[in-house]
Amino acid sequence: MSTESPTGSHPAIRFEQVPVVEGPLSSLNENRAKILTDVSKITLSEFDKSSVELSLGQALYSERIRLKRDRGNIFTRGRLKEDRKLWSHVQSGLLRPVAEVDRQELMERVVAHYAEEIGGRFDPAVYRFATRAVPWGFSWLLNAASVKRFLPWGMTQSLESRLHILGEVPSLQKLSQKGTILLVPTHQSNIDSMLIGYLVYLMSTPPMAYGAGLNLFSNPFFSYFMRRLGTYTVDRQKSNEIYKHTLKNYSTRILREGVHSIFFPGGGRSRSGAIESKLKLGLLGTALEAQIENLKAGSPKPRIFVVPLVMSYHFVLEASTLIEDYLAEAGKHRFIITDDESWQPTKVLHFFWKIFSSRAGITARVGRPLDVFGNFVDDDGEALGPNGTHIDPVRWLTTRGELRAEPQRDREYTLELGRKIAERFHRENTVLTSHLVAFSLFETLRRKYPDLDLYRFLRLSHAQRSMAYSDFLLQAEIHHKHVREAADRGEFYLSEELQTSNVEAWVADGVAQLGLLHESGVAKVRDGVIWTDDLNLLYYYRNRLTGYSLSLLAGTGENMKKSSIFLGQNDRKGFLA
Repeated sequence: MSTESPTGSHPAIRFEQVPVVEGPLSSLNENRAKILTDVSKITLSEFDKSSVELSLGQALYSERIRLKRDRGNIFTRGRLKEDRKLWSHVQSGLLRPVAEVDRQELMERVVAHYAEEIGGRFDPAVYRFATRAVPWGFSWLLNAASVKRFLPWGMTQSLESRLHILGEVPSLQKLSQKGTILLVPTHQSNIDSMLIGYLVYLMSTPPMAYGAGLNLFSNPFFSYFMRRLGTYTVDRQKSNEIYKHTLKNYSTRILREGVHSIFFPGGGRSRSGAIESKLKLGLLGTALEAQIENLKAGSPKPRIFVVPLVMSYHFVLEASTLIEDYLAEAGKHRFIITDDESWQPTKVLHFFWKIFSSRAGITARVGRPLDVFGNFVDDDGEALGPNGTHIDPVRWLTTRGELRAEPQRDREYTLELGRKIAERFHRENTVLTSHLVAFSLFETLRRKYPDLDLYRFLRLSHAQRSMAYSDFLLQAEIHHKHVREAADRGEFYLSEELQTSNVEAWVADGVAQLGLLHESGVAKVRDGVIWTDDLNLLYYYRNRLTGYSLSLLAGTGENMKKSSIFLGQNDRKGFLA
């Protein structure tokens, strides 16, 4: 585990591990009843009496559609039964006169139901067990996979050779003692949640609460641990305003409690394979709300520090399903994919086996910490302005002489924070050999057929998807040059394997990495020819390098201006989405 200098080319340095305590996460159990009561009261106060019946009716409509669509499985039928019972009660209540059924009581019941569903727990005994069992399990699997047998004699392989933790780890450790951390990672796979929890442990920072999709709790084994390790549930199939407000208020409340938290600002997994540039701002805005309330209450540690984390994989377990969903535009119609590879334990084991049995690794880069306005923060927790001066958050949050929330002002602050996180996601990205091989092969083939639209291009015949390996190496060298120039400008980092000038070496490594997991060949080389058996997968891995204007650079050879990272109009409209 190591960090790097900002240039990404200097030798890595070691970071010191510090003692870890259970920290404020234990309050999720100690104060759970009070936290949920506070969340319910705040949520109810946000709906005036005149809007309660309309809000309940809208929620009933969307929930009936969800329940009709969601048949569940053997492990979720109990939860769905409770949901149907609740909404049948709400429906019958709304059909009766106001004099007979109090709408406010119906609202209280719905909010309490949502708060109980969302609210997390933390069991110190389970945490201590997990922090012993998980490292041993990963080490055992690594050593077993390294020698290709299930009974390795002696633990000779180190996890440090497979899990590369880079970036601002010392800053993260220091800031976790000075305020509350909100860790915001990129999201590629359902594996992310498990790995990030383990990485937090490896970085010697206090355990963190995190929001995980309710669908992930359908496995009873994982659900047992997740529900006792600070995880709170996020169900993106629930689109009604009552649920969104309850979820937002829970996130704000635990941040005010000082509970370090993790959530994915991109919402679901990236279906295209690209780094997220359009973020969901609803939960992100809770950081600012929590800091305002902390400052008003005179909290000794009022500040919230937002820390980006960029995960980089050579291969993604669910890549085939995700890119098919993206190309079919199914992502517009469903939030949750319930039939992908991450739901199959044997494929999850196969994924880690492939990582540990090869030289493949997972890179996690901790980005520069930000304040709730998107300014950089130093190790003392002080926000820095463009000219290097310290920023007083109280002044930024005071209107007409009063420290208070201002919806329009705070919305703009959160939009700016979202822009900055999206920018940092791209700048803290670590480009791997597999990404560049996929990008080079896709772009080189694409230039041969400039008149085809994307969907026609993805249906090229096998013969059209191949080319002379020597010709490809010439193009790959050009792409490598552009990528190294972009890295020198600070647009992203390069993995150690891409620091070489030996094009054949990094291409061979990238081709090997792409061929480890998927049955269909993403990139294959034989008899002087390189080709792909699956253009969809090649497109998925190529997309990791979108957002940098590299495609235009490669096509014209000119130094194009870097494209800006921005939030789309849909995100502006769907602030609570």
